[in-house]
Amino acid sequence: MADPDDVIARNAARLDRLARGEAGSRARSRRRQRAAASVKRRLVRSTAIAGALILGLILWGLIIGPIGTTVLVLAVLLGILAVLTALFWSPAAAAPKLDEASPAALPAATEQWLDQRRPALPALAAPRLDAISEQLMVLDTQLAAVPAASEVAQDLDRLLKRHLPELVDRYTRVPASQRNADLEASLVSGLAIVEGELARASEQLSQADRDAVQIQRRFLESRYVPPGSDV
Repeated sequence: MADPDDVIARNAARLDRLARGEAGSRARSRRRQRAAASVKRRLVRSTAIAGALILGLILWGLIIGPIGTTVLVLAVLLGILAVLTALFWSPAAAAPKLDEASPAALPAATEQWLDQRRPALPALAAPRLDAISEQLMVLDTQLAAVPAASEVAQDLDRLLKRHLPELVDRYTRVPASQRNADLEASLVSGLAIVEGELARASEQLSQADRDAVQIQRRFLESRYVPPGSDV
């Protein structure tokens, strides 16, 4: 007969894997959405350039006079070059300045900061990065209603502005040839601690609302449910 503790442990591990898989899927979806938004901006920019070129040629013909073959060819070539540049080249996004982010903007800025550093981190860290991204998405809405001077906001400020960046930056400073399995394990362990602290902060921020739901339920029960009713 299977040991109940082993069964519980296996089920808990299975649920944890499922939760991490869902978190990873949502994180990848958000990255795809950001990539699609970037492509859309480039398309809009290239379309605007092409439209401006056509309008300029029309105005040239109406105001200055007929467009010569040489001018037309040069305009078309320059227009094609400008459109291709706008379509396929995009300036690198500026690294978010975490130390300048307000508490409400800090989760989004941290997620962008981690996305920019993800290529330099080992594949072993990807599930933890996805889980952190998931926690940051939850905190993004919660922190909007929290005063910057609150204890939770101050704790998250230290964690996301100092401790997490230092962990990641210290790892990336190590030459690639010297990054062994122990170092990767230390990084992943550190990221797991960050994930746990973010989850704890989220739980703490939602505690008052969870308590309020129970209080409101008891009030409604006492106010509207007759004694002896089964509700």
